[in-house]
Amino acid sequence: MKVDRFWYANETANIPAVWHYGSGVFSLVCLIFGIVSNGLVIFVFIRNSVLQRPRNYFLINLAIVDFGLLLTSNSMHVISSFKKQWIFGQIGCNFYSVCGGVFGLTSISTMAAIALTRLRAVNNPFSSLKLSSRSTLNYLAFAWIYGSMWIMPPLFGWSRFILEGFGTSCTFDYVSKNSWNRSFILLLVIGGFFIPFSVIIFAYTFILMKLSQRGRQLGSLSKDESYSNPNGMAHYFNQLSVQNENPGCQGSTAPLSFSNENAMRNIRRTETRATRTALLICTVFCSAWGPYAFMALVSAFGFDHLLSIYTTAILGMLTKVAACINPLIYALSLNGFRERIGSYVRRICHCDLKHRGRLLSSNIELNRKNHSTAANTALTRKRTQSDLMHRVDSSESRAL
Repeated sequence: MKVDRFWYANETANIPAVWHYGSGVFSLVCLIFGIVSNGLVIFVFIRNSVLQRPRNYFLINLAIVDFGLLLTSNSMHVISSFKKQWIFGQIGCNFYSVCGGVFGLTSISTMAAIALTRLRAVNNPFSSLKLSSRSTLNYLAFAWIYGSMWIMPPLFGWSRFILEGFGTSCTFDYVSKNSWNRSFILLLVIGGFFIPFSVIIFAYTFILMKLSQRGRQLGSLSKDESYSNPNGMAHYFNQLSVQNENPGCQGSTAPLSFSNENAMRNIRRTETRATRTALLICTVFCSAWGPYAFMALVSAFGFDHLLSIYTTAILGMLTKVAACINPLIYALSLNGFRERIGSYVRRICHCDLKHRGRLLSSNIELNRKNHSTAANTALTRKRTQSDLMHRVDSSESRAL
């Protein structure tokens, strides 16, 4: 079964083999690293019951969809790259494209859901305590449905799936110029990419503004009330907690046992960590998916002469990079995951050092035994030679 190709199909036959092998090696590295990183996050979540909380379900869902994206799309691309042609037919092309679209767009939707939950946590610090497993699973189900529905129309006749790049991967048809196909590309890019992207940008921008404003308020409160009210900072946090938990409730609670200096240090640490996480997320997201979405729009609306097989192939491979490192960005930004991942890595390294130590000691012992055996053999050989010489001398003396 043949697969529809791009308008530059005749050029794919002239691609040097080094490009096929290079793209195959790149996809293979992404596949291995992604399986290890996503698998480590899933393993840590399963082995530690304290991490199995509703707010961490989003992180695990992100690791699962990225794991699925790499396992399906990258594995088929690696095989085709080393074969230097697509070997899975049209059915395999449809499967490759649907899996890439479902997992990729669900990953974006999950990142948008994470941004919204963190925005809600900033506005209401006790919202994470009220987040139930059922509501979280409902959010994740919506993310799966939202991410999947944009890539399904080609299976029912609206647009199609064709080969791209070096002819070793598949995607939706963003080359055809008819209005029916262009409407699908426009809907896919806006609904599947720009809407989640806008949600992520809006949420993290508001989070950074809110944290910065809260830090300034606490700083001014610390300066103004540190002498008049020794528990000024604690009183502020208590009032904030009461208002967030019961907006209509007024009153005071027991003072919190932390100093103003420690509170300000925690605030600055939180702001720094939130800023770093937000910048990393937006950078990885834009770098991986932005160029590909822009390329699809440029090609669909008449500027395909600006593209080449090398451009489409490279941009297609970049979308897989985000799947390798997204879960680690989120996991390392959470103290619980970061500590447990570090403990497992140290344990593995410690076991490896122990193993190396045992191997080194065994090698030393083996060398010692070999030297001892060689010395014993040489001594035995000398004794044998001396005995033979003694016997020869005895025989000669008797003959004389």
